[in-house]
Amino acid sequence: MSTPSRPRALAWVAGVAVLAGAVLLTWVVVRAVTTEPVPWTKPAEVDGAVVRLTYLGSECRDGASVDVEEDAGRVVLTVQETVYSRSCSDVGVTYDHEVRLDEPLGERELVDGACLVEELSRRSACR
Repeated sequence: MSTPSRPRALAWVAGVAVLAGAVLLTWVVVRAVTTEPVPWTKPAEVDGAVVRLTYLGSECRDGASVDVEEDAGRVVLTVQETVYSRSCSDVGVTYDHEVRLDEPLGERELVDGACLVEELSRRSACR
């Protein structure tokens, strides 16, 4: 008598596996995250070693960070925005971010790292 119930049990296990796979795939698609450089508005506000950046980002933003590269001649600041893939409008939201440099900017050139990326360099914020 155990023979007829075995195919049913296998079908049940296969059904649960398919359902779990579908739920996992949906979660991955809904929670997909991208982190990309975003140009900041020029000029930045500089007060010694503190730089305040403003940028236009996504309303679906989950967070942002600023990569800082300093040398004797220039400081490159790259805003990295993390966005969840959701249904968002194309309307940008203004965000502010404050960065503390290792030493005052002084005469060093301040560079937007996002504008060093070829496909972003043509945006109006990079000109």
